[in-house]
Amino acid sequence: MTSEEKRLIADCRVMIIGASDFIDNVKAELYRSGFRSINIVSGNDVHMEIGPVDMVAEYAGEACTHVKGNAAIPIIYPFDFVDGAGAIVVMPGDDNELHGNANARLWAAEYMAGYCAFWNMEGCDWLQSNLPAIREGKTSEAAQRTAAHICARIAANIAVGREVKHFPRFYLCNNLE
Repeated sequence: MTSEEKRLIADCRVMIIGASDFIDNVKAELYRSGFRSINIVSGNDVHMEIGPVDMVAEYAGEACTHVKGNAAIPIIYPFDFVDGAGAIVVMPGDDNELHGNANARLWAAEYMAGYCAFWNMEGCDWLQSNLPAIREGKTSEAAQRTAAHICARIAANIAVGREVKHFPRFYLCNNLE
């Protein structure tokens, strides 16, 4: 990473919205990636005004109602899928199908599993196998750490201007060891 990329990451302002244990994982990963301006907000403290930030990382275990419709900034939605993790990025101008979704985690898991099955993508069978656990609301600390890592990598790429996959595309990974 160049010194200019490190400066861009350090100058980028990120807001993390969501559950407290997951926020701690995301904050640690963002900090390790070089972010210094990290604003933490828990679910009930969030208002529709997101303030002066460059991107939002919203844990999709929450109700995903904080940023209205088409956002003017990138939003990263990381997901805990028990034996792995995923993330969906919504860029400015993208339709935000997660907005207002009462169970965005389940919606995303079913969407990603269906996409993988339709396109015969290898290495995604674990997600299909975990759908019953996701429907039951089970979570995994390892999956939360994996999702936090994915989120920080995406945020760093956005901060330095690299191309990232965004909705309808997504990121999906087994738990990191």
